[in-house]
Parts: sequence; structure tokens; C-alpha cells
Amino acid sequence: MHSVRLKCTFKKSGVIWQKSPAIRVREVASVCTALSNAYGTPRFGNPTDPLDDLIFIILSNKTGPATARKTYRHLRRRFPRWDNILSAPLSTLESILKPAGLSAVKSRQIRAALYRIKKEFGRCNLNALKRTSADDAEDFLVGLPGASEKVAKCVMMYTLGFQVLPVDTHVHRITSRLGWTSRKRADQCHKELEALLAPALRPNFHVGCIAHGRKVCRPKAPLCLTCRLSDHCEFFRATKR
Repeated sequence: MHSVRLKCTFKKSGVIWQKSPAIRVREVASVCTALSNAYGTPRFGNPTDPLDDLIFIILSNKTGPATARKTYRHLRRRFPRWDNILSAPLSTLESILKPAGLSAVKSRQIRAALYRIKKEFGRCNLNALKRTSADDAEDFLVGLPGASEKVAKCVMMYTLGFQVLPVDTHVHRITSRLGWTSRKRADQCHKELEALLAPALRPNFHVGCIAHGRKVCRPKAPLCLTCRLSDHCEFFRATKR
């Protein structure tokens, strides 16, 4: 498995890019340190095996964290080996995934992904991706049904040891408010934000943003007055005017 990527450029949309490189580095490092000090390195229930994690993330789509974890545990009890899903009735998989929502879509995505993985590697296992490059791992993962760039980067970050930055709704909201990007959608931000954050900072920044986005930097009524990032936040400065 090998791919060749063309060098891609991106538009620097965030106001942080108007600052000098030295100031950008200090600001990013300060934000990352504040998040790490506040939240550590939580995993949010993500499994440690790459295929387990892929399936967990697919069924977690548009589902609350508690429901996703409960549904995943039920699925794992019913199918201790993922290969068994390939021979089980699709209706069985749909029934298990029903509490997580979109069960018909997610069932088809999971089964189709497992077929493709088994065809590529001879078994339902993604550990071979640990021996590939980050580009090859991402290219394979985004080619799987149900795996967006964010899903692929989550699997890579949580289980394959790659220093990438998945941009979910929390990362997008927080970086938008900080002034690091002005792009309207999370899926548009990966290149810009990975260019801004050094590889070693990306994993902890991702999980820190999730924790911070749930507790403080909420979509509505954010707790700006108690926020550890307010000194660096364009959104907070604008609200004080």
C-alpha cells in the first residue's frame, strides 16, 4: 500500500497568522499548556486497538458520549471478533446500533469497512497501518465507508501513534474563537491548524479542546469569565467592547 501526495497549500484565514512567528509560537504553546494543565490527556472512552477505535468512532457519530460507550460495549459483547459481523444478518447489527441513531447507515458503513479491511490485510485488523507512513495510513482510512478525514485522524492519533490533529466541533469552535481560523466548517481546517501546531502539541491539544468545549467553551453561553484561555481569545476580547 503506497500513495503519492501532491504538496497542498492553504489559505491562512485566522488572525493569528498576522502576528510574528515568534508571537504565534508563544501563544500556541501557552494555550496548549493551559489545556494540558487543566485536563491532562483524557481518552474519552476511545479503545486502544485501531479497528476497535474506528468502529467506536463510526457508531459515535451524532451520538452522545455515554450512549456511544454503552452501545459499543453491547456490540463488543455480541461480536467478540469483528470478522463475525461479516456473516451475521445486517438486521442484527442494526438492532444493536439502534440506540446510537442512524443504525441503518452505520451498520452498512461498518460492514463495508470490515470487508475492505479484510480484503486488504487478510483479516479484520488495522495493526499493519502502524508500519506505514502517516499519509498512507490516512489515505487508506479515508477510503473506508464512514471514515471522514476527522475519523481517520482520530484513529491515527488515538491508536496508531501519529501526531496529527483531528478537527471536531470542539476544536473548530475553540480555534475559531481564539482567532486561529475563520473557516466555517471543521472539515476545512485540518491543514491550517496542523500548520499552526507543532506535531508534538497536536494530540493533547485535541483532547484538551474536547474537555474544554464540553465544560467551558460551550456552543451557547460560554463561561468566558472563568476561561483559562481568555487572554488569548479574540471572541472574549470582542465581547468586552
